Amino acid sequence: MLTNINTYEKFSSHVFVSRETYEKLCVFEKILIKWQNSINLISRSTIKSIWVRHFLDSAQLYTFVKNIEGNIIDFGSGAGFPGMVLAIMGKKNIHLVESDHKKCVFLKEIAMLTETDITIHNCRIEDLSFVNVDLITCRALASLSKLIDYVEIFINKSLGENKELPKLLFLKGKSYYSEVLELSKNKKIIFEEFPSITDRNGKILFINKVDTLDIKNDK
Repeated sequence: MLTNINTYEKFSSHVFVSRETYEKLCVFEKILIKWQNSINLISRSTIKSIWVRHFLDSAQLYTFVKNIEGNIIDFGSGAGFPGMVLAIMGKKNIHLVESDHKKCVFLKEIAMLTETDITIHNCRIEDLSFVNVDLITCRALASLSKLIDYVEIFINKSLGENKELPKLLFLKGKSYYSEVLELSKNKKIIFEEFPSITDRNGKILFINKVDTLDIKNDK
């Protein structure tokens, strides 16, 4: 398990960022700790390991999103992980979706203080208005089956004929394999899995395609 990486050199040895970006993450950390005293943004047990558990955990996804040209939607952004971190790192066209109003106020402050261009939607995922999207990200929100349900609800709002799901990029914990097995009972998914650099039991799931299985009952 990685420990104390809260210096520019140590952080950049895992995921390279410019010094300017690192300073913006330092601002993020300072404001997060300040707000944590009044609202629960992150688990208290992770406060002393913010740089690994939250910043690096989010930043490791940059290699997967850097070549995405269209919109990226981050479901259940919470305190801004991973969406805000990826935007601070320079990724454009990121939309954060968060239902908690206070957390959205926090996200707006981070965006303002770090001069980060980002769109924040203060609503439940089910109520999000449709926008064309190339990739949906999510971290520690729900089971894989539930996440796919959210994605399908969102995509079905499209007025176009193409209801194909976008690519999906999810950070999952040690239960990921059982979640994949559960989902595979009624969905066929084409995906790649990559090890997390912050959690030896964690995985990064990059899902390219999801199809509903044609299950016929025997008579």
